[in-house]
Amino acid sequence: MQYKKPVTILILLCIISGCSSVGSYHSFQLYNKPLVGDVAYQAIHYDGLERNPVIVIPGIFGSRLSDATSGEEVWGSFTGKEALKRLKIIKTSQMRLFSLPMAEERPLAELCDTVISTGILNTVNIKLFGISFHVNAYQDMLGALKFGGYYDETFKKNRDKKYYTCFQFGYDWRRDLVENSERLHAFIQEKKAYLQSKYEEMYGVKDYDVQFDIVAHSMGGLIARYYLRYGGQDLPQDGSLPKLTWEGSKHVDKVIMIGTPNMGYLDALIELVNGLVFIRGMPKYESAVLGTFPTFYQMLPLTSSQTVVDSHGEALDVFDYRLWIDMKWGLADPKQDAVLKILLPDVEDKEKRRSIALDHLRKCLVRAQCFAEALSVKADIPDDVSLHLFLGDAVSTSHIAEVNRKSGKIKIIAYGPGDGKVLASSALMDLRTGSRWVPFVQSPIHWSSVTFLFAAHMGITSDPIFATNVLYLLLSNPPKVQAVKKQFNLFFR
Repeated sequence: MQYKKPVTILILLCIISGCSSVGSYHSFQLYNKPLVGDVAYQAIHYDGLERNPVIVIPGIFGSRLSDATSGEEVWGSFTGKEALKRLKIIKTSQMRLFSLPMAEERPLAELCDTVISTGILNTVNIKLFGISFHVNAYQDMLGALKFGGYYDETFKKNRDKKYYTCFQFGYDWRRDLVENSERLHAFIQEKKAYLQSKYEEMYGVKDYDVQFDIVAHSMGGLIARYYLRYGGQDLPQDGSLPKLTWEGSKHVDKVIMIGTPNMGYLDALIELVNGLVFIRGMPKYESAVLGTFPTFYQMLPLTSSQTVVDSHGEALDVFDYRLWIDMKWGLADPKQDAVLKILLPDVEDKEKRRSIALDHLRKCLVRAQCFAEALSVKADIPDDVSLHLFLGDAVSTSHIAEVNRKSGKIKIIAYGPGDGKVLASSALMDLRTGSRWVPFVQSPIHWSSVTFLFAAHMGITSDPIFATNVLYLLLSNPPKVQAVKKQFNLFFR
């Protein structure tokens, strides 16, 4: 019986050292990617009417921008030459090209320039001090969709695919989100017509009711949410709310939102006030330039969240135009006149430049508040649409900012769980934030599923857990398929 003790010790050592087989009850091994079984393999390679096409919507800064007239790239690459241009901001028109036009007595939608989107930003190309490197933007997310069998026109030719099933909605992220929602509607109609022609050709089905699934990152989720609720409607000019029709739901089955700031995020205010250094080592984008973008204001934290307070703890309304004037923030900062000279080269008078800038600020804030109120209306989502959220909760994220009413300076005084940009509570749109606590999440958004990941804002889409779960959601039975079967009396194989 003397052999029992050494054998027992050996077994314990094997368990502790992890030498037990991975199929045993004692294995604690973790893995970084899934295996694909036969059933999943068939789903990935299936092409047919039952599989919804996908539309990908990036967040702010997530689309390449170019000047349609000169062909010059406005956003997408950061080279030493471009950095030199930005350092010599007073002597160059680059910032004027990057900013949006401003003019008094004209609606924001009429203030157009020659800049257009040229597609989603897969990677950011950077060249500093002679060294070139690439920063992943949406490459991993698009790669996951490609792995799942979704084929778009940017991929290399694939003979096995008969038509495109993935569409990248690149848009001008500087411009108003409602305006971009209207563009999304036109984009969906265009792709729907394309697929209907392919379905008639391949399957003999005429005028098929094509349904899309949307995968939207960050600010792109706000565009998707507005589109679901209001379709291609504009915000009324009188400041009232648009009619809630759920028009967009007629064309959409699933919306997957990733790190979307449904209650806004604090950095939007900080960057509008202080400017933004997008990549370390590159010059700053001045606050007056960012202040021309309506989208930044449309992501300001909701007043109800009590995210911005004064030194007495009183919540401040960051949509209040007078607050921006009093605090000398962004376009209301007299020190930004050097930038305004570049943005408004034909306006020689300093006071006139300020008047134009303040008018633009007012219009952006009014528009942003209406947009926030339109997305905050409580309403039951149609049964044939599902909303899914992926969010981060492992990064300390700006939560509460204190404003010095005398100097206008902003100081972060509290942090909370999020993805480094967007608080988990904002992504969830948990109305308990800044309000009375109750035991369960209080959100006007009826989430069909929520997945928490230990990842930063851009890292969520690179997480293998995200890829696995998003493909499961996309490849599972779409909500409207039973109605479609009944409508066309089809037998799907």
